[in-house]
Amino acid sequence: MKINKKEKGVTFTAFKAMIKRDLVIQLRDKWEFIFRVVMLPLILILTYGYILPRIGLLPTNFPNRMFSGMIGMSMLVTGIHGTAIPFTMDFNNLREIEDRLLAPVHINIIALEKMVVGIIESFIGGLIVLPVSLIFMGNALDFSVTSEQILMLIPVLILISIASACLGLLVGTIIKPMQIAAMFPGFLMPMVFLGAVFFSWGDLSAAPIIQKIVLVNPLVYANEALRAILTPQIVHMPMLYSIAGLIVSIFIMGYSGKKRFTKMATGAE
Repeated sequence: MKINKKEKGVTFTAFKAMIKRDLVIQLRDKWEFIFRVVMLPLILILTYGYILPRIGLLPTNFPNRMFSGMIGMSMLVTGIHGTAIPFTMDFNNLREIEDRLLAPVHINIIALEKMVVGIIESFIGGLIVLPVSLIFMGNALDFSVTSEQILMLIPVLILISIASACLGLLVGTIIKPMQIAAMFPGFLMPMVFLGAVFFSWGDLSAAPIIQKIVLVNPLVYANEALRAILTPQIVHMPMLYSIAGLIVSIFIMGYSGKKRFTKMATGAE
């Protein structure tokens, strides 16, 4: 029993040290992080949530439809970037992963540490984009947040952060450094524009085939869950289905990502 406690202590110490190191690096590059998190939502909010409704090309209530989507999109993209890019660079260019594999911890702990950092970044990304949305779309938004909604919102935000880190783990073990430039147009753009950001999943009933295809996109469940809480007056997927979709996505992406990571890490050793 004493040996087990000692091993757990060593594992926890190493785990905290790795998290602290990665967070210190992010803090050092905080302005780059803020710029990366804000730019895409800012452009979309400015265009679709402010300019186009004001000049009459979109309905004046359109910001209500995209408000939840902006938060969900920002969290998922931030978490993917915060987990996938470090994995890709560590395995291929920096080879830093080799140093971490020498730590007295199980391989899964190394993957978990990277995911925890991605989860933290994802949550912060959502908090950063929220005031940006309110600044540009506040006058057009029709929503109120009660204490009951906040209690529902917090676990949903945590689930979205975990889903983004799991997807980041999977993506990070698939793409190579030379493929990072292609990740945005080839992966993130389709995920964003078919992720129920500017429309609800129910709106896709006019295109039933696409409505079924987009169910593989975890961003759909994230945005529909947020929509059900923040703007329930807009037709949305039932909350139970949204939560179930997020949980299933987490298990599938997390299991697949962990399996690939273990295979790559064992080969790296």
